[in-house]
Amino acid sequence: MPVPPAAPARVRVVAPLVLSLLLGVVTAALGAALPLLRSAYGLPEGSGAELVGLYNLGALAGVAACGLGGRTPAGGSTTGRPVLPLLAAFAGGCAGMALAPTWWLLNAFATATGFGFGGLLLYLNAFFGRFPGRRGLLLMNLLHACFGAGATVGPLLVGRFGEVPWLLLVTAGLTAPLLWPTRHLGTAGPGAPPTPDTGTDAPAGRRSLPLLAVFAAVAFLYAGVEAGTGALESTHLEAAGRSAESAAGLTALFWAGLTAGRVVLPPVTHRLGPPRLVLLCLLAATGLLLTTLDDRWAPAGYGLAGFALGTVFPTVLVWATAALPLPPERVSAVLLLTNLIGSAALPPLLGLFAAPARAAVSIPLSIATLTLLCGLAVTAAVALARRADPTAARRHPDRPDRPDRPDRPDQKVRT
Repeated sequence: MPVPPAAPARVRVVAPLVLSLLLGVVTAALGAALPLLRSAYGLPEGSGAELVGLYNLGALAGVAACGLGGRTPAGGSTTGRPVLPLLAAFAGGCAGMALAPTWWLLNAFATATGFGFGGLLLYLNAFFGRFPGRRGLLLMNLLHACFGAGATVGPLLVGRFGEVPWLLLVTAGLTAPLLWPTRHLGTAGPGAPPTPDTGTDAPAGRRSLPLLAVFAAVAFLYAGVEAGTGALESTHLEAAGRSAESAAGLTALFWAGLTAGRVVLPPVTHRLGPPRLVLLCLLAATGLLLTTLDDRWAPAGYGLAGFALGTVFPTVLVWATAALPLPPERVSAVLLLTNLIGSAALPPLLGLFAAPARAAVSIPLSIATLTLLCGLAVTAAVALARRADPTAARRHPDRPDRPDRPDRPDQKVRT
């Protein structure tokens, strides 16, 4: 019997989700395993942080090289070509880290693994960004939920078994079967046909630069909110009177809320357009972060703030891809780069307010202020997007990707 046409499409969607889960496992496990790796390689206490730094540096290089440098002389995209090498770099790097006999070799393999991770992260987001309408929004949030689930499972497995080499080897082994079903990540998604002419109109591309810059600012500020909460929540809870062990364990509520929000909110709020959904989520998160000023409510407040924030960045990616006349991989590259830069730059700045004498108040206030600034940047993006596409205001609320039909037969829609 012939294979049903839906089966290949289903595999082509499930395989990238599994890959996203594996990316999250490795990314979070490296930081959690630093104390174990210091002991295994005989490093002094407090050292070894360069491992995570090199992994993130490799990720930045992967996003930049694949997203900003991927053009043919004719102006087309070359994004289909490096996917298999990136998968090989990620899987091979994981295996290399597991078997590395020296610390410098471990760092070299971590850089290569990070490069594969960054490129694959870019292509995963660009691939799901091409699905139109509500389906694209649901899939993008599910993609990030899978990454968040992996980021939760990785540290738990490291803590449970007390070592990381076996986890890296298993991840490498599970990545290898994904080489074939995920080779299409650099091409147009099944939900939308390829558009080779997209982004080739130079004047339109130049006109879209202000909107792209505002979307990049949203990604930068949001990264500070998410990474800053993850980095400083335990410091705040400890300053509020909890033990270090209890504070560290309670931070899992924020990450669990973040993952749950990406699964629950998109189906429930499908009648809201992306701009309204993002603004409401940021407003709710700002209020919930302010409730953490009450020590008794703080852990639950962080968990609920994570739930509200969960859908923000995936929805912004879908919105930006639809609003900008640029190749999806280029839009994803700019937003992911600024997101990664924000994750590295903003938490240390927020940490300046984390002195023990004022951490119980200053940390929640600073994160809530950053969330509010992110909301203001989203408001600016809404204004610029409407100016660029005047028909956007007349789109049907249930189907943001389709304009309303005219109310009267003789009424024409201006374009």
